Amino acid sequence: MRALALDPRDPRVVFLGTADGVVYRSDDAGLRWRRLSPGFPARGQSLDNIVVDPRGRVLVGYWDVSGTGGGVARSEDGGRSFSTLGGIEGQSVRALTAAPSDPDVLVAGAIDGVFRSDDGGGTWRRISPAGHAEIRNVESVAVDPTDASIVYVGTWHLPWKTVDGGRTWRPIHAGMVQDSDVFTLTLDRRTPRTVYATACTGIYRSLDAAGRWSKARGIPSTSRRTRSFAQDPDRSETFYAGTTEGVFLSEDDAVTWRLMTRSDLVVNAIAPIPRAQGGAILIGTDGAGVLRSTDEGRTWIASNDGFAERAFTRVLIDPAAGRVVVGVKGDRSHSGVLRAPRPEGPWTRVGDGLEGREVLALVVDGGELIAGTDDGVFRSVSHCGLWRRLPTVIDGFDAHPHVADVVVLPRRVVLAATTDGLLRSVDGGETWRRQALGLARSVLALAASPTDPHPAIAATALGAFRSRDAGATWEQVSQALTDAEIHSLAFLPGNNEVVFAATTRGLLKSTDQGRVWQRRGSGLPLADVAGLALGGDGRTAYASDFTHGGLYSSDDAGETWRPFPSTGLASDRVWALALDPAATGRMLAAPSTGGLHLLGATGSGAAAGAR
Repeated sequence: MRALALDPRDPRVVFLGTADGVVYRSDDAGLRWRRLSPGFPARGQSLDNIVVDPRGRVLVGYWDVSGTGGGVARSEDGGRSFSTLGGIEGQSVRALTAAPSDPDVLVAGAIDGVFRSDDGGGTWRRISPAGHAEIRNVESVAVDPTDASIVYVGTWHLPWKTVDGGRTWRPIHAGMVQDSDVFTLTLDRRTPRTVYATACTGIYRSLDAAGRWSKARGIPSTSRRTRSFAQDPDRSETFYAGTTEGVFLSEDDAVTWRLMTRSDLVVNAIAPIPRAQGGAILIGTDGAGVLRSTDEGRTWIASNDGFAERAFTRVLIDPAAGRVVVGVKGDRSHSGVLRAPRPEGPWTRVGDGLEGREVLALVVDGGELIAGTDDGVFRSVSHCGLWRRLPTVIDGFDAHPHVADVVVLPRRVVLAATTDGLLRSVDGGETWRRQALGLARSVLALAASPTDPHPAIAATALGAFRSRDAGATWEQVSQALTDAEIHSLAFLPGNNEVVFAATTRGLLKSTDQGRVWQRRGSGLPLADVAGLALGGDGRTAYASDFTHGGLYSSDDAGETWRPFPSTGLASDRVWALALDPAATGRMLAAPSTGGLHLLGATGSGAAAGAR
């Protein structure tokens, strides 16, 4: 999650923004959340800033993750509906604030500069010089609480200040490390001459309105990327800093700091709630969602009732074992693999040992699982509940490769597509040999037909290769499939000739085991096809458009496509799809936010419980 904001009229009301255009609201200081219907085109947008003004208007700054657009949206009804604001549409907004002395004055920082509205967002004007070489890529903004013409901005390269509403600007980086990416700017509520800045190089304090900065002590160099910062509402000398290695606390006006959480948390937002309204501290993290403390940070508990932002890299339905398995994309502690007897849960972790590794491939091997990760190949050891690394020793060295795909074939044959080549094992992964696939070192994707004799296809940047003997020998059958990134290869069930390639520029299909590839997708956008699921009937197929959002279905083996309902999904930008081979029409979708979703009986999505 990206942003937290309190309603100043009632700080128990909290708004939360995600990296995929979803807004949540809590009315009980973060205990329970409900998803709002934004009503503005936030699909594929990162909501990095939420502002609630004294009148209760909710303003959201957003930017297009896959492009250069964005803007500001406003709600007049507590978030039930939003409308985009004219005059700033198309701007990639990375920072947003309202002037404390006049809530109608809004200042937005964007990739293209600094913009201001004097009428609550009705109209906007640029206040930074157009085309300025330095006042661009704006990451943070702050407005003086007594004078709305005094504005501070932090860029990807040092901060700037204007005292005349933007007519003139001057750099304010004396005392800072050069080339500091300034994430936040905060003015002390006791005196606006005291200013705090957080950057990729640490935390800075100025006692003379940013005339000169001094760096705080006590935060290790590995934790200096400080993405969020907040002053305690009851104890003015107390500050919180959210870093890429946990939350740090200062009780002496940001002079010294100490860690108050685990160091394996990546913290993007902090919202301390006044004691009169419960006295909680909320933090928004990567992987763990929202954490809440009611004892001044001594202990923390997850506070994600109604909110889910886990992203899943792989979804696997294993009817033989009666389970659903997902690969979780998270931070150093919350990545790994989860399993459940059914999509609704209950979900449990499949052993320890994968933390800190991204799961890129998941396959079933008997009663166990094999995971391909960004740090090698792992096997689940069911009797002890752990993951065991399968050493990929090639030429005397354990390569620890990036593993894009894994295929399991009969007689304990395992194939792995890696950055160190196509690896083959004939003993379940205990030992490996590299297979020659032309001149390319890295293998991008791999697939084998589930139908005997299990032909296999592998793709490199230089072409497609085929094996008809369980990967023992390979022949090149075509030149490079595409100049786009290849996500996955898949054989059409029941047909050893038809292979699909899901890429960042559409869907490719071969009807002759990879010799000739044609772009397929009449009705399917030429976009990032991230998710692909093929039905066991040899005709049904589903695909997801990750660029623009949306699901598509085909009933003629991918020749023609039509939009498929995505009602109920937290986001229609879906990364992974899976069909249950034992139940017709039962599909799981893993969108970029909101957890795992199960296709309902009416064709709509329902939350499936993996949050």
